[in-house]
Amino acid sequence: MTIVDTALFQLSLNLIALRIPARKCSAFMSRLQGHVLNRPRVRPILRDDASAESRLLLLAEGVTDVELAGLPAELAAYARAEGAEPVPHTVELDYSYFTADQVLRRLLPEGMEVPGAFEQVGHIAHVNLRDEHLPFKEVIGRVLLDKNAPRIRSVVNKVETISEQGGDDAATTARRVFRVFPMEVLAGDDDLRATVRENGASFKLDYREVYWNSRLEREHRRIVEMLQPGDVVADMFAGIGPFAVPAAMRGAKVYANDLNPQSAAWLRTNVDGNKVASRVAVSNLDGRAFVRHLLGTADGAAADGAAADGAAGAPTSPLVYGPFSRVLMNLPASAELFLDVFRGAFDRATWGAAPLPRVHCYCFSKAADPVADVLARAEAVVGCALPGAEAIVVRDVAPSKLMMCVSFVVPDEIAWRDGAEEGAAEEGVKRPRLD
Repeated sequence: MTIVDTALFQLSLNLIALRIPARKCSAFMSRLQGHVLNRPRVRPILRDDASAESRLLLLAEGVTDVELAGLPAELAAYARAEGAEPVPHTVELDYSYFTADQVLRRLLPEGMEVPGAFEQVGHIAHVNLRDEHLPFKEVIGRVLLDKNAPRIRSVVNKVETISEQGGDDAATTARRVFRVFPMEVLAGDDDLRATVRENGASFKLDYREVYWNSRLEREHRRIVEMLQPGDVVADMFAGIGPFAVPAAMRGAKVYANDLNPQSAAWLRTNVDGNKVASRVAVSNLDGRAFVRHLLGTADGAAADGAAADGAAGAPTSPLVYGPFSRVLMNLPASAELFLDVFRGAFDRATWGAAPLPRVHCYCFSKAADPVADVLARAEAVVGCALPGAEAIVVRDVAPSKLMMCVSFVVPDEIAWRDGAEEGAAEEGVKRPRLD
């Protein structure tokens, strides 16, 4: 099925209307409450072609003839006493009247779940169709487009999830690493460059090239509202800037990094477009290399020395804004594996008296006790206990799968270069292998 047969959605409502004086519409509506036509998007009071001084009040579908059968006797008597004239009236409904849900219930096989929900990204509606829907994907796309125009101009479905992407060719590997997935346009415009607004900022993106999730708006806002003007943030997996740009608009300064070159490019576009270039330094590095670059470890400092740039080009020092007070790690499929980067990462002479940063690390959990699960996993990678660590549920991702946020201050006992490795040896810490 690829075409919507709109002829299936022709419906004639044969009704009884009361021809009443225009000045009495309010009185009739009040008195006949519950017995007036009640259909979405159909007005119960219409102009009367017979006279400009009168109106047609459409009665409920249970009123069947001009004798007002189906209307309570006292209300029929009221209508006649007030000079109302019962007349037949037909209302014609067509495809444009019916909702997407109503249309799809008619077109799809009986018992099949109707895929009416979608994520909106600018002018794009992103649906996640099940295998059973695929034979009907074009008609589903067409109906969703018809019923949500003009705010929606494109309907897309991802061909496979990030975790399902197989193969070892360069393009597939890049999509998997960069959290993007191949998509097909089911209906509408093939142009997937979009503009979205979130938390007071405007973001431009190409939905084929970068990761974006509108369902995280509340979490972005929660973190940004913790910040104060002058705070410094290291955003390890910044994407196109949903944390970084609003944080800078709030007055914070941000080291914003993403490994996907397209994300980094759109991040720069959004930093410039929201006029926060003086408070955001963008880089295009692996997450570990980014942290090591900022903190001046040998391998990080050597990595892509021109990758970080601020308002006036490459900064003279990696910590151009000074020590950072927060680290954001929004890569829930694997961010926890990067937590060991903080072991022995801080130099006392360079860092000075600044407090060690607070980390917000996102991850998934399917455990019965997700809080205990993610805290234990974080401690296993860091290599020590995390006193005061907290974990909260961000959102449901799938049945029995939650997105979590683990927050903790980098422990003093493992942070410093002059003692972390010795401490690890003394404690017998063995870094876990995590799948």
